[in-house]
Amino acid sequence: MKTKLMTILAAMTMLALSNAAQSAEWSFVMLGDTRGNNDTATGVSPYLNTIAQKIASLNPELVLVAGDLCNGDCLDPNSPLYPANGNFADASMKAIYAGEFTLWKTAMQPVFDYATGTGIPIYTVRGNHENNDAEAAPVEVLKQAYQEAFSIYVPNNGPNNGPADNQQGLSWSFTHNNVTFVAADQYFNFNPDYANSTPWSGYHSLDRAWVTQQFTQSTAPYKIFMAHEPIFQTEGNGPGEMDNEQAQHFFGTDAVGLQTREDFWNDIGDAGVQLYVTGHLHLETVASTTNDHGDTIIQLMAGNGGAPPQDFIDNPEPGVTTLYNNGNTIANGTINATFGFSLATVRDDSMTIQYYSLNTVDNSWTVADYSTQIAPIPALQPPTGPFCGAIGVALVLACLMALGLTRARSMKVNVSRLKFRGHRT
Repeated sequence: MKTKLMTILAAMTMLALSNAAQSAEWSFVMLGDTRGNNDTATGVSPYLNTIAQKIASLNPELVLVAGDLCNGDCLDPNSPLYPANGNFADASMKAIYAGEFTLWKTAMQPVFDYATGTGIPIYTVRGNHENNDAEAAPVEVLKQAYQEAFSIYVPNNGPNNGPADNQQGLSWSFTHNNVTFVAADQYFNFNPDYANSTPWSGYHSLDRAWVTQQFTQSTAPYKIFMAHEPIFQTEGNGPGEMDNEQAQHFFGTDAVGLQTREDFWNDIGDAGVQLYVTGHLHLETVASTTNDHGDTIIQLMAGNGGAPPQDFIDNPEPGVTTLYNNGNTIANGTINATFGFSLATVRDDSMTIQYYSLNTVDNSWTVADYSTQIAPIPALQPPTGPFCGAIGVALVLACLMALGLTRARSMKVNVSRLKFRGHRT
């Protein structure tokens, strides 16, 4: 029996270690801004399919897309999609927007086949190009086209405060393995006061209470927040580009906006958030922030998925440290675009983020020498590590089996004695 028990123990230990090894490491991809130029015929970047093929070759378990999938209503008169009547909000434009999203799905087919529902799951959130590229009043038919195209592919658990405030299918959250992901729609609530005082945006709000609640109730050791627009300024702008304060301060730059940002950053930092995934600037930039409670949160512009290049320079606001910038540079008066994505590899003891860049001349790929390391939430780390944890599981299971065998043998003995006694009687 002892030999048999040791054999079982060894087998179960190896099984536990094998299972631990299989689940100890996994990966996911982050990117954004996959739209085309304003004269587009498709609404989708011509580089997106090449990017999708590379992502698929890495076989991540899921993909996050931080908005601006397609051009939406950002079209100029040279685009075949430009409405003849100049009306971007009538019923006929809904079919144009739906067509853009269909072509996006076709370009992303190497990752996920929307026709068959097979492949690597893709989780999207809206950018301003799925709402109104000028960040003015929402284009309702554009929102409807987005919801019909993508809402069924994300968890239906966003905030729902009644018919007028139902963000299900737009904001969402879920936990996969040891990471909790929460995405917030930044364009659900339009505020005319903001639009009048700051013409570039009528928003400056998201459901902060819901976001914080999702993270607070999670016990995952890694927590990631995603929305389209940056919350902190990490880059300066080049000639003719967006004003820094407009593009990189979602909550606004007045006293109320800055206080709202401070409060929100404190809340999600307290809830354990380590990474904010964003886009909007068509860059791949890593920046470090620290909230008032000493919590470090990385703001990651996850990668330009093929959108028109913009010329930015390194110019973080006070309190923000740019750690890495794989952005667009000027050479001989021409902007050298950097298209690509971020790949996160998750282990029990760390998350490592690497940065992939596409060379559009020969479609080759470069992985940056720089990487970002994120530690799990300390309170949730296993005290003895995954190896010891696996052995512990095996030992417990083996002991339980051994106990079960002992009890079984004891029961047989007792039954035998009962039969013997019965015979003697």
